[in-house]
Amino acid sequence: MAHILLVDDEPEVLNALTRILRKQYQISIANSASEALSVLNEQSIDLIISDIRMPIMDGIELLTQIRDRYPNMSRVLLSGYADMEQCQRAINDDVAKIILAKPWDNFELKNIVALLIEFNQLKADNELLSQQLTHLRA
Repeated sequence: MAHILLVDDEPEVLNALTRILRKQYQISIANSASEALSVLNEQSIDLIISDIRMPIMDGIELLTQIRDRYPNMSRVLLSGYADMEQCQRAINDDVAKIILAKPWDNFELKNIVALLIEFNQLKADNELLSQQLTHLRA
């Protein structure tokens, strides 16, 4: 079962996301970027969904650090604000794969998460097969 880390400083948002995703995925939550980094040090996470606007460290800074430390982890930003320039920069810099607007559509959220999890699994399978092929050729 894939493991998702949800990061938001609003407990209501974390509760709503957890309700939507908990049947299909293992869920961990963090109320801040620093708490999210602690969770990542202790647990294996497949996908992270983070709010952009949080105190101390925002979601873009958090996902930038995660991109650098865990480049294969899928990263999604939630935006409750209409800061299109910031969102565009996050996509261009490969900080996030997807930006979801608050309020999100539950069907869209579930499908995006499923596609990102499947994509990561396919990438991992492809890397394994490439390694096996290289080994067989040696």
